[in-house]
Amino acid sequence: MIDNGKDYGAPDGGVCGTADARLVQCMSSLLEGRGVLGDSSLGLVFSYPDLRVAFVNAIGQKILSPVFEGGSLSEDFVLSDVVSLQSRRIFDSQVFPMLQVSGAWSGTLTLRDLWGGDIPAEVTFWRNSPDDGLEGRYLFLQGEPLTHSTFKTMRGWKERELLFALLGHTKDAIYFKDKESRFLRASDSLIRRFGLKYPHEVIGKTDFHFFGVAHASASYEDEQRILETGEPILDKEEKEVWGDQSVTWASTTKLPFYDAEGNLVGTFGISRDITRKKCEEEVRKDLELRLQLAQRLEAIGSLAAGVAHEINTPTQFVADNVKFLGDAFADIGNVFSCVDSLLNRVKGIQEVDAERVALEEAMELADMGFLKEEIPQTIEQSLAGLGQIAKIVGSMKEFSYPSSPEKTKSDLNRAIENTLNVSRNEWKGVAEIDLQLDADLPEVSCIVDQVNQVVLNLLVNAAHAIAATDSRVGAIGLKTRVEGTCVCIEVSDTGIGMAEEVKSRIFEPFFTTKDVGKGTGQGLAMVRNIVVNTHGGRIDCESEVGKGSTFRVFLPIEDVDSSAV
Repeated sequence: MIDNGKDYGAPDGGVCGTADARLVQCMSSLLEGRGVLGDSSLGLVFSYPDLRVAFVNAIGQKILSPVFEGGSLSEDFVLSDVVSLQSRRIFDSQVFPMLQVSGAWSGTLTLRDLWGGDIPAEVTFWRNSPDDGLEGRYLFLQGEPLTHSTFKTMRGWKERELLFALLGHTKDAIYFKDKESRFLRASDSLIRRFGLKYPHEVIGKTDFHFFGVAHASASYEDEQRILETGEPILDKEEKEVWGDQSVTWASTTKLPFYDAEGNLVGTFGISRDITRKKCEEEVRKDLELRLQLAQRLEAIGSLAAGVAHEINTPTQFVADNVKFLGDAFADIGNVFSCVDSLLNRVKGIQEVDAERVALEEAMELADMGFLKEEIPQTIEQSLAGLGQIAKIVGSMKEFSYPSSPEKTKSDLNRAIENTLNVSRNEWKGVAEIDLQLDADLPEVSCIVDQVNQVVLNLLVNAAHAIAATDSRVGAIGLKTRVEGTCVCIEVSDTGIGMAEEVKSRIFEPFFTTKDVGKGTGQGLAMVRNIVVNTHGGRIDCESEVGKGSTFRVFLPIEDVDSSAV
């Protein structure tokens, strides 16, 4: 008899909820017999005694359930959904007892549509009799909207239809609130965004039911200020933090809401979603900042290349002089050896004894033995230090000097060594470097300064991951090798590692696990763009919490069409 999974059409265009097709025809006939299938009378049938909607005629559907995206009156509704709160009390105290005694009741009740609107009507309730041909027990409702109700006039109908068309189909959030900022009505788009099924479910709720405290409080204060001053709020950009902590942006206009007599009864507002616009603005600002940074880095790079060149000349000059001093001291050392030999041979010769003693005292005062041992070591250390300066300066010069925008054959081992030298300040004191570069690594077709940037980012990330552990000194592995048609650059660390949910997002733009101000979330996104989009390669990551991470960059040895990758 009852099929809760189907809706059947009625002869007058109505909709049934729980009744099957045969019952619908029977219910329609019974209502028609009472004159309920006309142009003004609404008719509903409820299963009894659970009072679930079994059928509603076309005019009832139009009055009680103006079409909104997502539903109409159906088996989801019971009688209490279509009568006002006050009328529910009347039903419980008067209607239901009378139905039990006489099977019928007539009087005035206020019905309620799915949007929460009140509809005063003269109604008649009656229960079906065994002679009606219906299997089971049903409660019938015939309603005639009161003639003085505004919606009974043509103007009232039109205004109501226009309002419901607007609320039911606009993409903007439209809402009406009372003086306590409780919702009176809301558009279908906002109902769906709130996660509600039917419009009337929002009635009596506030922003605090759906948003975080900060946004809900700000909205409440705005609405109370409108009620106090009568001044609207126009095009205010609002950051909406929802209960699930998701964030959207809206451009909101709120105004005072007056009833037909001109009394201030609340506020109403329109909020247009501008989340996409705000995201685009953030991306644009980020691109502008990155462009400014790139321009600054380009200027710094040019300056660094010039400084490196200027430092290189005096450094080489000093190194040549120190080398000369080393060679000269070696010659002087030979002279001192001859002097020592001569002093030993003239011992006991009275004629030169005074001069010999004076020379020995002078040599002892100068601590010639110490000088002969330490000066060569000092010169050797100075030459080593100057050599390191020259190496760093050379690496800085090569690293900062812009390469060709086109791919050229490049020595990646040399590029990696230069990057390692330049980034020394990032990893020294944090990690030991395990450098294993394939001596037979072929030259790779690439934009070498972009590859330098990839290696630099991976090295810095590795150093930061190790610094975040309790270990005093960790290890960074840096290896190169040939794998098939590609060269593999592997950077590993003994840092904190990553959980799977973090690892799955590390190449997303703006994603970072670092504190605010310590990371932009652009480093690995840029690395992936360089490797995959520019060079047609790939990048893999292995990581385990507490054990560290390993990144492997694969670059084709020969140039490939990266757009086809």
